[in-house]
Amino acid sequence: MPSNRVKESFETRIWLMDAQQKNAFFEQNQFSTASFYKAIQNAEVYFTKSKRHGKHKIYVLQIANKKGKKIPLLAKCTDDSFVIDFIPYRNNWKRFVKQKIKAQYGSIIRWPQQKNLFYISEERGLQNQFTALQISNGDKLNTFLKKSTFDYTRSDFKANPKPLHVFRLRLPQAPNAEFLSYCVWYKDKAKIVALRSQTIDK
Repeated sequence: MPSNRVKESFETRIWLMDAQQKNAFFEQNQFSTASFYKAIQNAEVYFTKSKRHGKHKIYVLQIANKKGKKIPLLAKCTDDSFVIDFIPYRNNWKRFVKQKIKAQYGSIIRWPQQKNLFYISEERGLQNQFTALQISNGDKLNTFLKKSTFDYTRSDFKANPKPLHVFRLRLPQAPNAEFLSYCVWYKDKAKIVALRSQTIDK
């Protein structure tokens, strides 16, 4: 079924939701991470209402919580991207794309099953940056990124040739800094192409 194919495509992406909305949405609708995942698996997808907007495909969903309450939800997928943005929004997608208030940071709700989704580019300077932080490709790198926050303001989904995804992370070995990891989707992996740091104001 078409709806099953759409949901299967969701499974291969990192699930995001606006950090300012996520906690309230989960609390109001009595969702845990596990129950939200189940709700998406059982979601009704309204294909006639779902539309393409530039590089984005915006799906209109209806999910239900454990009490059977019907809840509208948008799911935004971008071409050549490895994230999906779930958006609590009761109006149609046309009003959503016109709204001027944009999300700043995204909470990670779910990580795909793929092992070691992220890897560091072979560029020597970038490799040296991570080596200085005692991080190499593999489990350690991906464990840190699982605890990161998605940065909507610095990410560029219109970038060419591929969208640029930015994750903000804190590292115990550098407690006074915040790191910005810039990534692109390449050969079914999230390739880190740049790492920048900024001092945290105390």
